[in-house]
Amino acid sequence: MSFFSLYFHAGVLFCVGGRGGAGDPFRSIECYSIGRNSWFFGPEMNSRRRHVGVISVDGKVYAVGGHDGNEHLGSIEMFDPLTNKWMMKASMNTKRRGIALASLGGPIYAIGGLDDHTCFSDVERYDIGSDLWSSVAPMNTPRGGVGSVALGNYVYAVGGNDGVASLSSVERYDPHLDKWMEIKEMGQRRAGNGVGELNGCLYIVGGFDDNSPLSSVERFDPRTNKWEYVAELTTPRGGVGVATLMGKIFAVGGHNGNVYLNTVEAYDPMINRWELVGSISHCRAGAGVAVCGCLVNQIRDVGQGSSNVVDCM
Repeated sequence: MSFFSLYFHAGVLFCVGGRGGAGDPFRSIECYSIGRNSWFFGPEMNSRRRHVGVISVDGKVYAVGGHDGNEHLGSIEMFDPLTNKWMMKASMNTKRRGIALASLGGPIYAIGGLDDHTCFSDVERYDIGSDLWSSVAPMNTPRGGVGSVALGNYVYAVGGNDGVASLSSVERYDPHLDKWMEIKEMGQRRAGNGVGELNGCLYIVGGFDDNSPLSSVERFDPRTNKWEYVAELTTPRGGVGVATLMGKIFAVGGHNGNVYLNTVEAYDPMINRWELVGSISHCRAGAGVAVCGCLVNQIRDVGQGSSNVVDCM
């Protein structure tokens, strides 16, 4: 495969929803083409969603839960690049924001989250084919603003807030046993962190401790059961969106303690360094980020995103 073809087929990075300084959550999405090295708007969601869970499975993008500015959401919508439209699907049983999504063996797992009263340990599993949700074993610890990723035969839940404090604890789910087990904890307590997988390791990016946003990044290798710090972000990012694309970890938006961010940076493990790689149009935190295995020319800019007010304060 040629270098150009490799980039053309690398997939598209989606940044979905979130909120900025203007107040109301976004329904807009922004998409990044690594081949073009540019961001562009795609079709808006049906609902505004901040602190939304986002994942891509089988060439489609799913946005789950969140908060629309008035209430918590249990609804889910799916973007199909073939139709360039978002379609509503069956709702979760529990309305919540700050959830994390992971996919292992086909189903989507909706993990933790919170509403205005409770941080949840609940975990629900969505079967794409039947469009049905079911409950699985809850986590050992409630986790709002948790990060998650599937790696190997497990789903990992990293950090979050239990309603009292940010967490450094980590647990993983075995779907064959329907059981969560705690593993070695991180070095830093954090919630609102992003999680990505690269080269068989988990990368835990940014987030908030109980006082401020974080620039620290930790890497966990399940083969050695060891955590280590890697290079820090160029700026603290709480509520950051994270995904892996072309051998790099991308960190999108977030809040640095003073303003919402529209900057994007990428981590190269070969040189252990983060570098700024551009900006999204809207400053936003609490957006969901995922890479969809579709082609750039399948996504048509319908010109809706420009209606949002840009305000990073």
